[in-house]
Amino acid sequence: MDAQTNSMPRLRHALSRFWLGIFFWFCSHTPGFLVVVRPFICGVVFACSPSVRRGTRANARRLLGAEASRRERNRLARRTLSNFYGVCCDIGRSRDSTVAELRSRIEEVEGRDKYLRARAQRRGAIIVTAHMGSFEVALASLRDMEPHVHVLFRRDAIDEFDRQRSELRARLGVHEVTVDEGWTVWIKLREALLADQVVVIQGDRVLPGQRGQPVPFLGGTMDLPASPIKLALASGSPIIPIFSVHAPSGKIRLLIHEPIEVSPNTGTGRGTPHPALSELAHVLEKQLVAYPDQWLLLAPAWRQDPGKSRGSE
Repeated sequence: MDAQTNSMPRLRHALSRFWLGIFFWFCSHTPGFLVVVRPFICGVVFACSPSVRRGTRANARRLLGAEASRRERNRLARRTLSNFYGVCCDIGRSRDSTVAELRSRIEEVEGRDKYLRARAQRRGAIIVTAHMGSFEVALASLRDMEPHVHVLFRRDAIDEFDRQRSELRARLGVHEVTVDEGWTVWIKLREALLADQVVVIQGDRVLPGQRGQPVPFLGGTMDLPASPIKLALASGSPIIPIFSVHAPSGKIRLLIHEPIEVSPNTGTGRGTPHPALSELAHVLEKQLVAYPDQWLLLAPAWRQDPGKSRGSE
């Protein structure tokens, strides 16, 4: 009985990978068809996946606040899943797009002057973003300004999705750097920053194998990666928060915030987040509250919520 019980999560995981693999194949080959059936598929996934419902509802409760009704939380949870689905289709649709076509999907870059002022100092830049909007379209816009862009990421368990994403980034001329490479990754990224190049990191989720720092966040506690702060201390580069969001037109807006300088002389107590990480968390808070349905996280993100797995501190 115990063996049968223990085998059920593995079976569900295997089935999930199987269907996701099929889904991403369709994303690549028939993205138009998936757009048509989007409401049906999202409805089925929300109804049949307890983990998706639990994660999106938990995050919706935090983003909307305690005063939000169950109906409002459910509506946000469903919109989040629909937007996640849309971005997956978007990667497949972009498979045959030229770099110029991807750049043409940028409607507006808000705060470009802040970015140019920071880059004029020629100290490299650590761009921290979140799982929002179209990441690859944002990279296309960034490559328009930067000859060398390095993206830190972890390989996806779904081979088809990972292949599509890597092919698209290769066409953009973006350098992929995986956390799977171990500690040598950080030396490579530090050298890139010292050479006045740009490193892009997702700042809203701790990847397996990364160290996370618990930070007060919208009435709870969220683990955020400390790697942007450590890289800034090692290189002297500023952190520039940049977010990609979908505009009502369907195009992409890039929102560039004020650079964050990380001081090496700022001491913190044990377990206390670095002031620069707290500042970065505050920027992220405002972004998620302004565009809650565009945050593409389906798992619980707050420590206090059931099902949240904690990163190492």
